[in-house]
Amino acid sequence: MGRNARWAVAGLMTAAAFAVPAWLCGAIVLPPLLKDPAIRWSLAAALGAVLGSLAVLWGQGFATRAPSTGTSGHSVVATAERAVAIGGDNRAPVSTGDATTTSQPPAGPHPASPPAPDTVSASGNRGIAIGGTNSGPLSTGDQRGGAHP
Repeated sequence: MGRNARWAVAGLMTAAAFAVPAWLCGAIVLPPLLKDPAIRWSLAAALGAVLGSLAVLWGQGFATRAPSTGTSGHSVVATAERAVAIGGDNRAPVSTGDATTTSQPPAGPHPASPPAPDTVSASGNRGIAIGGTNSGPLSTGDQRGGAHP
């Protein structure tokens, strides 16, 4: 929906939020309680003004909010040298050093992980950041001849 259409919807909703309650109170709800039309319509207009002002607040937010881009809003960033950032689950080996890892990820079903956070960032040198669960081996150093305990 375009910006002008959003403003049009916001304006119509504001007018309806004022007019409908004011008319209902002034013509239907208050006549049995208040015989004087000046008092009755003043109260109805005051109620309509209160509800209309709430609609104005809603309408301004509705009309000016950013349109949806269709992305999930997740951010995965690896900014440093040899850094790795993974937004979801990891099941494979990850190495930020010169040596490669040779072990394989465990076979079989993996338990469901909680939803990934909105931001995953690996900003340190050789940093690893994983937004989900990890079931693969991780290595951040220069290890020759395999990993040492």
